[in-house]
Amino acid sequence: MAVIAIINYQDKILIGKKKSNSKKFLRGEWHIPGETVQQGESDKEALIRGMKEETGMKIRVGKYIGFHITPSSKKEARWYECFADTDDAVPGDDLDDLKWVSKKDALRFCGSRAIALWSKEILTYFQ
Repeated sequence: MAVIAIINYQDKILIGKKKSNSKKFLRGEWHIPGETVQQGESDKEALIRGMKEETGMKIRVGKYIGFHITPSSKKEARWYECFADTDDAVPGDDLDDLKWVSKKDALRFCGSRAIALWSKEILTYFQ
């Protein structure tokens, strides 16, 4: 299973650009950062650990939004609204870049392959 963090800070959402040489599905595309849940880890623990690795940020986990099924592993990816106390994010792990965008602009910046996976609940969150 995976978890996705919609990180909010002052009415902006953090998006990441996957490294173009990544072997992952969204290589070279902008997306909402996520993390694989490790054995024995709760969704909240995975989000906090994963976003520290991906963005260098401490986050607070809020409400559950929805889920989608990943195309390569056919695993459930659960989406959560998360919050940051700063916009000081640094690309880590498998990201080339990070940027803050408005909620509505997330749909414009994120790659179409990513958005095609999003459920109605997730799409509604960004509208």
